[in-house]
Amino acid sequence: MDPDTRMDTEAAGPPGIPSWDVAGSAAPDAFRRMMRRVVGGVSVVATRNDGRGWGMTVNAFTAVSMDPPTLLVCINARTVTAADIVRDRRFSLNLLSQDQLHLCRFCARPGEAKHLDGYEVPAAGLPDGIVMPVLPGSLATFDCSLVEARPVASHFVVIGTVEAIVAPPPRPPLLYGEGRYQYGVALEDSPAMAGAQRWL
Repeated sequence: MDPDTRMDTEAAGPPGIPSWDVAGSAAPDAFRRMMRRVVGGVSVVATRNDGRGWGMTVNAFTAVSMDPPTLLVCINARTVTAADIVRDRRFSLNLLSQDQLHLCRFCARPGEAKHLDGYEVPAAGLPDGIVMPVLPGSLATFDCSLVEARPVASHFVVIGTVEAIVAPPPRPPLLYGEGRYQYGVALEDSPAMAGAQRWL
């Protein structure tokens, strides 16, 4: 059976067991579809390209260590961003807020120039020591030095030491999952949770 083929309810097993969207081996298309179900924050990795800021939207990033502060981000090895990071050994990770949806879309265009002209905070408005682009309206920006860019399949797993952090007052994060942009609601504040708690 094709691993991407939907199984009908009769093939799913005993009564009460749901039918499966995907069964069998982990084909790339099936893996891609299932990973779209993960809801998480969105960020822009920014570099310098010919002296100008350059950005790429990513959602595969995480903290690695608190001491020293270290983070990890996955970058397609064939991109301008990957080449910039390997060459300069510097990059920034800008965690996006809901106010930056336009910027997220701009930096997510495959095969297009993604220079950040007009999108960066001017150097005069930043603390000393900030090297990489800082995008106004971000939840936080981590200015990083490259520790390692390890090739894994089609991507580089990029590990960076955080050299500096810039953060304005908190604001709502930009989220992405199920193929669409989303916003978060604290469960404690949702009507559905309030109703559920009455039964606890």
